[in-house]
Amino acid sequence: MSSSDVLDHTAEALTRAADVLAAAVNDPDRIPDPELRALIANVVRLYAAKAEYGMRTPLPPGAGGLTVTEVMLAVTDLLHALNVQVFELSMWQAMSGNCIAPHQRVDAPQS
Repeated sequence: MSSSDVLDHTAEALTRAADVLAAAVNDPDRIPDPELRALIANVVRLYAAKAEYGMRTPLPPGAGGLTVTEVMLAVTDLLHALNVQVFELSMWQAMSGNCIAPHQRVDAPQS
């Protein structure tokens, strides 16, 4: 199997998984909690790896249809799982420089 075949297969599998997850929004019990937790952990690991290599726009325009409430619930639970306070997140962002610069914000004025 060539590397392009592997990439095609991976893309197809991810598309199918995204479809299953989208359908589960209306029926959350379709996805068992342990499997969802494992999926979230692996997605966060993958996101972090890609961010370290320069990916800084993880979602399509409009945040992929996510609501503020959905994001706040997920982020709050992730921070709580690791016993990290919002203040600590802010300090880490300031010390590491890993924050969104004003010109990178999706709501930045267009010049």
